Amino acid sequence: MFLRQQVRAFHATAKKFDLAKMTIVGRVGTEFSEFTSANNNRYVKYSVASQPRKDGPTSWFNVTVFSEPQINFLTQYVNKGALVYIEADASQYAFEREDGSKGVSLSLVQRDFNLLRNGKSEEAEAGGQ
Repeated sequence: MFLRQQVRAFHATAKKFDLAKMTIVGRVGTEFSEFTSANNNRYVKYSVASQPRKDGPTSWFNVTVFSEPQINFLTQYVNKGALVYIEADASQYAFEREDGSKGVSLSLVQRDFNLLRNGKSEEAEAGGQ
């Protein structure tokens, strides 16, 4: 009788298919800030607030968007306070502060975006006052 043995190999180096993703459902908490990179590419940064439980703490996430169609949609149609669904690639970076203490930063690059419910526009808020 022939027995087949299966061997699994694990490597410490990252492969191309290794990834970290994050899904957030929350509200746009800041205005969209546009920037231009050193190689002349446009990108947008904004923050999203998520509160999983009504009585729980609010978590804030900084999101960066490089996709031109998503940037155009966000800046033209999405208002502060909008309820959004975001899928983002996540990376964690260690850094040292000026005082010598160490910190960790979470970088989120938006890959997919869905507008669930829009916030009030500035015109609507001004008209209601």
